[in-house]
Amino acid sequence: MQNVIKTVVFILLLSLSIEAQENRLTTSVSLVGMSMDYREYDANGKILDSEMSGFSEMLGVDMGISFLMHKTNNASTRLEANLITLTGDTDYVGSLLGSNNAYGSATSRTVNNIIDFDIKVIRTKLLTKALEINYLLGLGYHYWERQLFARQVEGYEWYSLRAGVGLGYRVNPKIKIATDLEYQYGFKHTMTSSYPALDVRLGSADIAKFSIPITYELNQNMNIIMAYVYEIQEISASNIQSALYEGTYQSFLEPQSTAKNQYIKIGVDFKY
Repeated sequence: MQNVIKTVVFILLLSLSIEAQENRLTTSVSLVGMSMDYREYDANGKILDSEMSGFSEMLGVDMGISFLMHKTNNASTRLEANLITLTGDTDYVGSLLGSNNAYGSATSRTVNNIIDFDIKVIRTKLLTKALEINYLLGLGYHYWERQLFARQVEGYEWYSLRAGVGLGYRVNPKIKIATDLEYQYGFKHTMTSSYPALDVRLGSADIAKFSIPITYELNQNMNIIMAYVYEIQEISASNIQSALYEGTYQSFLEPQSTAKNQYIKIGVDFKY
């Protein structure tokens, strides 16, 4: 996490330097509400447990910074960095660890903290005066802390290569609507647990995102920004690891899981 913070600071300093020379800096901040639908399954596809939330239960902030690297009459290249932090409670449905009871035999509230950071290069090309296409390549980092009980805290972490494509349409001089698709290929994917004490390697992490951002220009220096995002995560099962639990060593693995999450964002961006 310290490396992520250092990267953010470096990007901020670099972008401020470029802004001073070329006046091409944009910063943004948005409030975010997240609807979570997370489920774990056994090897036969039978559900083991789930986490659910409404948009008002998982809240956070999306902060971004962007600067123009190159521009011609019909194309431009930007470097962007975004940091999203979310926190809140979800409804847990499952069973107690080691009980062998059925799904739904245990319910509780889970405390969650999520961090997602990325840095990407975006290439935009005008197709017509109103229509544009953009491509992106980038690197990302994702961390989800899941506190099921006071002594049972799980942390899911991975890095990712990110690629995407999108179309933007200017409805009128003030309103722009876009649709974006993004795929994230995860690597160095791990799950840690405080009890039992585990540090396992997840089999894979594949994420797909579809978003509809809308921009309304207030003036030359400020826009209102809104977005709806739908995200699908597919995580395959981990390796098996032995750990001490309730006085004896037992074998554990993190099961395969899916998440179908939705986000609503509303905020402002500032052009300098």
